[in-house]
Amino acid sequence: MYTSEENANEAYRAYLAAESKSMIYGYKNFSLEVKDIDKKEGVVAGYFSAFNTLDSDGDIIRPGAFTKSINEWFPKGRIKHLLNHDIRQPLGKITVLKEDEYGLYYESKIGTNFVAQDFLKMVESDLVKEHSIGFQTIREQKGETGNEIFDVKLYEGSSLTAWGANEHTPLMGVKSLAETKDRLKSLEKFVRNSDASDECIEMCLIEIKQLYQLVHTMSSKPAAVEAPVEQKSVEQDIQLLILKHF
Repeated sequence: MYTSEENANEAYRAYLAAESKSMIYGYKNFSLEVKDIDKKEGVVAGYFSAFNTLDSDGDIIRPGAFTKSINEWFPKGRIKHLLNHDIRQPLGKITVLKEDEYGLYYESKIGTNFVAQDFLKMVESDLVKEHSIGFQTIREQKGETGNEIFDVKLYEGSSLTAWGANEHTPLMGVKSLAETKDRLKSLEKFVRNSDASDECIEMCLIEIKQLYQLVHTMSSKPAAVEAPVEQKSVEQDIQLLILKHF
């Protein structure tokens, strides 16, 4: 039997399949941070995708790949700005979507719902490190350096928070032990000082616990009987934060 979350994801997949019976819905993740934010106006800007870069799948998205989607789907409001590829977590309305020499540029008017406002707070704290697209490949060709993608049907652009609770974005943006520790510090600071919703704080706490486990794994140190003083202290702080927020 499916859980309620699995049912929702299954319904989303069915919706996408109904849009195109032959489509294969895929994701491409990019280490692209939000470039600009106007909190007063509730507007964020950045890149959902980058051109001419060989990714881990061996694909290279070429300029012009999004032209048809921008011309045909974007004016109809069919391209969404989501959080972590989750249709239940819309972030806002994309007001500008265009290709430039770098990639797929967007500007989005962020909504007033809790998820969107929490997202703005995380952007302010420099916690949004990744973007991604949900798309169907229309035209591609094997090239000398990789599989070149020339045309896609774009369904959505997602901002990724690296919250490991989402199946599509587990621990995104973690590339080294130093970066992992830096993200831990940023998350801990955010949790201690932010007035974000309880749900947002809870998800940050989940990632904090996951990252601590990852730090131990990446450090390749034998598991100690007793946690290091620094970790115990932070875990105690986490418990206090849980009591404060919940």
